[in-house]
Amino acid sequence: DEENRKVFGFNDEQLIFSSKGHKTFESLESAALKPGLLETLKTIDIDAVKAIEYNESEEGLTIIHDKKGKNKKEGVGIKNSELREGLVKELASLKGFNPEVVEEKKIKPLLFNLFWIVLVGGFTVIARGMAIDAQNGEHYVATGRRRGIAQLMTDTIESIGPLWVTILGVVCLLYTIYNAYKRYNNPSQEIKYS
Repeated sequence: DEENRKVFGFNDEQLIFSSKGHKTFESLESAALKPGLLETLKTIDIDAVKAIEYNESEEGLTIIHDKKGKNKKEGVGIKNSELREGLVKELASLKGFNPEVVEEKKIKPLLFNLFWIVLVGGFTVIARGMAIDAQNGEHYVATGRRRGIAQLMTDTIESIGPLWVTILGVVCLLYTIYNAYKRYNNPSQEIKYS
């Protein structure tokens, strides 16, 4: 899922990332030796892996490895948490890594959720202004590359009116505030194997 990658695989010697789909690991291994047309491949020696980390509330994991004396990070998008944990444990056993569990700092999810609160609040104010202008006879005409989607949104906002725009905006805002509060009081765990 990261950087247009479709496949990730590993063996006792290397990790392989590919932008092309492969049905078997043998196919991925042979592509690592000779990549196909328009295929982007990246390999990392197992010996260069320094740590593996992930946040239990997020998808994916991060592999920290050494590249010419500098620490580099490679993201691996995995939506299934059970698959991710099995993969991490397998990689950790290859390297002899031990787990370290740390509670997530509360400020990180709070800032992320505050961004969404501001975004939803700002969108509500702008949409309400557009609905009021539509009531007064001013119709917005969208321009630009994505004018079809923008015009659909403005038409919808204008048709439901300022009262419903405000109600929907407040409901969305309260939901975002609730999520921010819940996430702040229940920080997730960050797991690092090194």
